[in-house]
Amino acid sequence: MPPFPDEVPLPATFGDWHDLAAVNLGRAEKKDSSAWRLVAGLGMLLLTSVGLSMAAPPVSLLLGDGGTGEEADIAALVVGAVLVLGTLAWWFWYRRDWARARRLRHAWSRAVRRPDVLALPDRGTSSEWGTDPENQSVYRTRERSELVNTFGFRSHGGVDGFLDFLRACFYPVVLAVGVLLVVIALDQDDLAGTAVLVPAAVPLFLTGLFATARAWWRFGDGMALVALENDDVRRWTGWRVLRGQDEPRAGTGAGWRRHVLRMLPVAFAGILVLAVRARSGITTTEVVAGVGIIAVPAVLIYGSFLVRDWAARSGGPGLAVHVLPDDVPPAGPTSVAPGKTRLELHDGGSVRIGGIEATALAVISGEPRALASRRHWLVLDDDSQVPFSCAAVGELRRQAAEAGLRVL
Repeated sequence: MPPFPDEVPLPATFGDWHDLAAVNLGRAEKKDSSAWRLVAGLGMLLLTSVGLSMAAPPVSLLLGDGGTGEEADIAALVVGAVLVLGTLAWWFWYRRDWARARRLRHAWSRAVRRPDVLALPDRGTSSEWGTDPENQSVYRTRERSELVNTFGFRSHGGVDGFLDFLRACFYPVVLAVGVLLVVIALDQDDLAGTAVLVPAAVPLFLTGLFATARAWWRFGDGMALVALENDDVRRWTGWRVLRGQDEPRAGTGAGWRRHVLRMLPVAFAGILVLAVRARSGITTTEVVAGVGIIAVPAVLIYGSFLVRDWAARSGGPGLAVHVLPDDVPPAGPTSVAPGKTRLELHDGGSVRIGGIEATALAVISGEPRALASRRHWLVLDDDSQVPFSCAAVGELRRQAAEAGLRVL
């Protein structure tokens, strides 16, 4: 596997670093999301199931569930236990570098966003596989006649992100089947019946559980990176609007519509539970469970926004914000130390944030987030930009407009 980005010295140009990062990201992706991991996981699942199938009947007899005079097959118990333990030992040896691969993938996918990297000079030539490095960063194309149409950073020789999407959809199904089998196994009246189902239920449940966690990590990390790239487009489009180089982008629509779309998979799960149970006769408890699958996540999501919105408005003058470290080179002389503070907006564009008083020209808001607080940039009159996050988006934009700032 490749080293981490902070272990590699910076080259002479941005293009050289881009090519190095693209290749190293591809290597990390192959390790983290290779299709061979699916084959190895299937082999582990089958071998542990076989081992448990051999060991479960003797264990059931030893626990007193057998008939009179029936003896446990100790040889089968020993062989099954050795097969299970040997398979698990091989499995943990095989996956020993997976956590490092995930961290490498996360680090290299964001390696071209560092301020010291973005400050490197242009190489002037395309990569050997035909990619123009300068077209992979909105920041580096912000002064062109038009913003670059294709933005973001892609690996070279890595895996297709569609495989990660399929995993995020398929593994929860495997987990659901495993949970169902575990429930059925625990519902058996005798140990013999439980021993028949345990070899299939336990490996499938554990494999589905950990595979789902890894798949959702990959998918969530990819979505977080897309959100950062969308923030770049909004930020530098707003910067171009202030300079008269571009027109403001159209709004994204009502927030409730975006949240409704995100809740569709959850609603589908609840409706599916109700539909399956309705075939055999549905009870009030099952109706409550099906509705709960839909209602509880929705209440948690919307409730978290309401709580954070209230917390941002209360506690003192102005709004509670979290100043973020900037991911581009400084645009002006003024900087604010990262951390939690309060933002006060006054008439005439006068602002106070992090103990610094200045005059602001505009507030640029980033992409709406499903769970995290939205990012914003306070543009000062000396061209400095202060990045921060704030949960009270509507109140922030209202106060900025009343203070005479341009809201983008």
